[in-house]
Amino acid sequence: MLRGLFNRLLGPAPRAPAGAPGPPLLVGGLYSIVQGSAGSFRVMKLLVAEGEVVHVRVYKQSFKERPAQVDAASLTLGGISDEDGFGIGHLPLSAGAFNRWQPVLIQQSTVEEEELEGYREWKAAGGGVF
Repeated sequence: MLRGLFNRLLGPAPRAPAGAPGPPLLVGGLYSIVQGSAGSFRVMKLLVAEGEVVHVRVYKQSFKERPAQVDAASLTLGGISDEDGFGIGHLPLSAGAFNRWQPVLIQQSTVEEEELEGYREWKAAGGGVF
C-alpha cells in the first residue's frame, strides 16, 4: 500500500547512471527532482541527512520544466484527495533512492521545527526507508 502511494506521488524512480554521484546533501536545501516518467519535476526539501538515509519533504507542486528557483512560501503539501496532486511531510529515503530522482539543488532554506515532527515519530518507531 505504501509503495503504491509512493508511486502515485512521484511515479517510479528513473534510473540513474550506475555509480553516479549525487549532489551535495545540504540540510534545508530545496531540490528539484524528476517526477517518474511524466516529464515533469517536483521540489523536495532535505530535512535530515544521517549517513545513507535522507529525510525529505515532498511538495505537491509540479513543474513542466526543472525550476531554477522557487518561492519557498508558495510550496504546499496539499492532501491526498486534492485533484491537483499531493505532497508528503516526511519521507525517509536511502541516499540511492534520493539520487535516482536526479536531484538538483535549487536554493538553501531552513528546516522549521514543525517540519521535523514526522522524522521524530519515524525515529521513535525505528522506521525503515524506501
